Amino acid sequence: MESILRKHLADRMQLGEMKIHKELAVVPLFSSEVGGPDYITLKEALAGGELTISEVSQAGNVPELKVINSGNSNVLMIDGEELAGAKQNRVLNTSILVAAGNSALIPVSCTEQGRWSYRSANFEDSNVSMSPSLRSRKNASVSCSLAESRSYRSDQGEVWESIEGFHSSHRTSSGTGAMKDAYEARREDITTYLEAFPCQDGQCGMAVLIKGRVAGVEMVSRPAAYRQLHEKLLNSYAMDIPQSKPGQSPPVIAKLN
Repeated sequence: MESILRKHLADRMQLGEMKIHKELAVVPLFSSEVGGPDYITLKEALAGGELTISEVSQAGNVPELKVINSGNSNVLMIDGEELAGAKQNRVLNTSILVAAGNSALIPVSCTEQGRWSYRSANFEDSNVSMSPSLRSRKNASVSCSLAESRSYRSDQGEVWESIEGFHSSHRTSSGTGAMKDAYEARREDITTYLEAFPCQDGQCGMAVLIKGRVAGVEMVSRPAAYRQLHEKLLNSYAMDIPQSKPGQSPPVIAKLN
């Protein structure tokens, strides 16, 4: 299976030139095939008024939100994207494609422990994606939930604990324990990484190394969609730098080309 997957990637994926800025190294990913369903991103759908995301009821329910796609396009919502507003900020527990004209209940985790009151009727895109280290911890508990009960529930206590550690590593704080506040406090610092690694024409993903260690790979099927996601994904890796340990990168990336 591994050899088949490696051949599939090698046949269809092209690697751009690695660039390095401070502790971060990024390898742009390009695909020779663009296929699958058409879709737009969460950011585009919310900006265009085609997507409405709200609490499931006036009282709300922490691990679920209601999504209504009233537009003519499918909408891709990716794991870790944060939604701001309503009774408290949340992140997606898994990637979801919401079909045009459909509604759904989506599984989420709270990223703002100290607030449970309405700030707005509906959610907006916070332009933040949960950092890879936090996402990894969240997804471990989601995987356990899937195995035990076939639900995409996270260990909410562990998510809050992870966010507290996240603030501690950045020496930031938040009156409501909001993950987003750490990003806001470090906005000027992480902007330099976006300037160093601009999205390239045709790019549909990236492989990222932090302090010489492979931190993750992000990829979607359509370059137009990736362009909308590039900033928030890149920022999420930059925010992981203080928590990352240095290491020697394995030669996997080079062998794929």
